[in-house]
Amino acid sequence: MKEQRQPVFRVRDWEPRYENNRSREMKDTRWFPMPNDLSADSYVELLAHPDGPGHLGVWTGLLMVASRAKPRGSLVREDGRAHGSESLALVIRQPSSLVEVAIERLLKIGLLESDVGKPRKKSSLGPHPGAGIPQGPARKPQEGAVEGKGTEHHHQEGNGKEKKRMERARDESATGHPGADTGSDPFPREGDDGKTPDEGYASPEDELKAIFLKKAGEPITIAVLDAIRVNLEFNGVSFGEFVAEVRKHIGGKWRNPPGFLRDLSKRFRAKTRSAAAPVTAAESAVNNYRCDVCGSTIPGHGARLIEGKPAPCSCASPEYIAHQRARGVFAEEAE
Repeated sequence: MKEQRQPVFRVRDWEPRYENNRSREMKDTRWFPMPNDLSADSYVELLAHPDGPGHLGVWTGLLMVASRAKPRGSLVREDGRAHGSESLALVIRQPSSLVEVAIERLLKIGLLESDVGKPRKKSSLGPHPGAGIPQGPARKPQEGAVEGKGTEHHHQEGNGKEKKRMERARDESATGHPGADTGSDPFPREGDDGKTPDEGYASPEDELKAIFLKKAGEPITIAVLDAIRVNLEFNGVSFGEFVAEVRKHIGGKWRNPPGFLRDLSKRFRAKTRSAAAPVTAAESAVNNYRCDVCGSTIPGHGARLIEGKPAPCSCASPEYIAHQRARGVFAEEAE
């Protein structure tokens, strides 16, 4: 009896997340770029386990293996054969039992992916943001599985009409299609005014995930969340402020949800800050006032030097002159 083929594990989104303009030029890598966001969902979820620190160590080792593999991002040996948990344990010098459990968790979290689309042991878990939908056929449809992304439709990928049909099915599943799991809708339906009642989400990020799922029909990816976090931190904007602004746009049509959220987070201040109050002609004249003689920018407050001594300018008001004489700045007029 033939052994089952070893699945090929790959680092999900290797190219955009673990490569840059310098690393792409290297034939033999001695280093690779790695995200350092300690608040990223994947990082937090990976450590939310009794053996989380050990799993993080395994993950770092697997990234090092993937950075030197051909093609990069794949966990394969020099001869092209797929690595298994035992061979990887030898390479990264970690216990095989720890590596095996870590790989299973990395697959569920969405940091790793496999070319074998068999369901995971805990298939009842909803897809993690950024984890996507398994490419292989699923025996049991998951939440929102009416997207039509199984292998049974692969021969129709190039057909524009079929894509539109699948998109409609996805939208219908997100809004309560008879074939969808309407009892577990993670985001409430909008009212006639386009507003959505507050469901008391655990955090502003969780609310944003729900809004995105409602508008896009699929979970928000980790890459988009990371970009939003970076933009908000750079602009000094809290996530709560950002989500409050996003709520105002729920009733609109989002043609490109990821692009809309990235742009809004990047230009949040410019898009939300009110313009200056209107200025009348009289106010403008006061604001732009400048005496042609002494250069004073305050009407009535003018002084100039005469024979090296301060004296009132022709623009000075009587009150200003009297005040300055009382202070001894201007000399008293000769009688």
